[in-house]
Formats: sequence, structure tokens, C-alpha cells
Amino acid sequence: DLKEMRQEFLRAAVMSGYGVTMYIGVGVPIPVLDTGVVRSTAVRDEDIITDIIDYGTPRRDRPSLARVSYADLKSGSVEIGGETVRTSPLSSYRRARAVARELKTWIEAGKMELALPTRRIDPAKRSKPMRETAVTPRVREIMDRRVISITEDEDIRVAAKKLLKGETNHLPVVDASGLLVGIVTTYDVSKAVVSNGRFRQVKDIMTRNVIRTTPDEPVDIAAQKLEQNNISALPVVDAGNRVVGILSAIDLGKLLPGRRWR
Repeated sequence: DLKEMRQEFLRAAVMSGYGVTMYIGVGVPIPVLDTGVVRSTAVRDEDIITDIIDYGTPRRDRPSLARVSYADLKSGSVEIGGETVRTSPLSSYRRARAVARELKTWIEAGKMELALPTRRIDPAKRSKPMRETAVTPRVREIMDRRVISITEDEDIRVAAKKLLKGETNHLPVVDASGLLVGIVTTYDVSKAVVSNGRFRQVKDIMTRNVIRTTPDEPVDIAAQKLEQNNISALPVVDAGNRVVGILSAIDLGKLLPGRRWR
């Protein structure tokens, strides 16, 4: 009966992009009956590993962006694709501890005791999710895996030769560890040629804020990135920010006719 609940454990809320919702403080006591339960309840936050799932991917088997521990999540930030991303719980961790303390006082005072189960879980029951009628192609299905890259310390003339030899307009720039740090295009090299020798190395002309994609990203999302940023290719990187392919407007044009990219 929600009317009997204390107001501190019952709160209305509004989530941006979702709507009105409600927070309810619920405590579930775990009876310690044997050593197996003791082991399970003694697990530390750093020993609990979970996946960070990309819910922006419109399919049931969504890709994992990173594997982290609960301790990592509670620290306030995690690393995804070489970038530090802030973390926070959807509900109040402080309130959750308050609920646990309240429940503890009830048990110590004898207000809550073990009881027989009111309904047992049926282990044979299976959920039946809706069938996917249309599957959006992924970037990995159409990307070019023959990637020609260059390091940031190489001469601009080397970049020009690679662009001509590889018959491409885009060169992903990687550091000594093979991680993506920039991108160079034929337009960048052309500007450097007429700069009277002011620019000598790739790092002097490369674009550092690289718009990228991943192998599991839907192709329509990748197409939006091209249109919104007025570019014609995207480096494809894995979870470690290593270049595994390149996706061009030509590749997308085969699947999405009628669209135009620069």
C-alpha cells in the first residue's frame, strides 16, 4: 500500500526524453542459510564484472562497448574507446543504503522473520520476445577492411604518395601504439603543398577531432554522421580505438541510394 509508505522512500521524478516516473525504496532481505549464501553476499564490487551495452543500437543483441567492474562504475568515470566517460546511478545510492539500514533495524528488532514462499518461480517458463522482422545492416558488412594508415610523425610527402598509391582520399593517422589520433585527406595535403613549406609532418595538418564509427553500428547511423558533418568517409575502430576498416560514402551508396555526400 503506497499510502502507508514513508515519504522519504517514495518520490515522483521526471526523466528527460522519457517522461514522468516514480522512485520507490524497496529492500529485499537475503537469508543467510549456508556457506554458499555467505560466499555470494561477500563478493566485493571489484569482483562483479558487467558489460556496458550500447542501447543506441536498434537490435536485440546489442554490442558491448566495454567490460567494467561495479567498483569502476561507482568511481564516477570509466574509459570507453580511449575516452573518459562519467558514470552515475539511475537511482540514489545513498537512499539505497538508507533502505538497507532501515531493513536491518527491523530484522534486529524482530519485526521481520523468515516465511514460506508465497509463489515459486517456474524454472521451465521461457519468455517469448517479439520477432525481429527487419534487420538493419551493420558497418562491418560493408566497410573496406584494406586500411591504409600513416603515423603522425611521417612526412607530408609520404602521405601524398600513400593517397595516390592507395586510390583513397582519406588516411587514418595512428600513434606508435596503433591507436587512432587523427585523419588526413587529399584536401589537407593540397593545402600543405601551397603553404611554402610551413607544414612538414602529418601531425601539422591532420584533423584531430575524428568522427568515427564502429563495426557494430547500424549503417543508417553512420550515414547520419556523414550527412551531419559533411564528410565522405569514417574510420572504423574497435573497442580499443584501433582502426579496423574505413567506411566511405561509396560503400553506403550501394545500400542507401539517393543520398549524396561530399
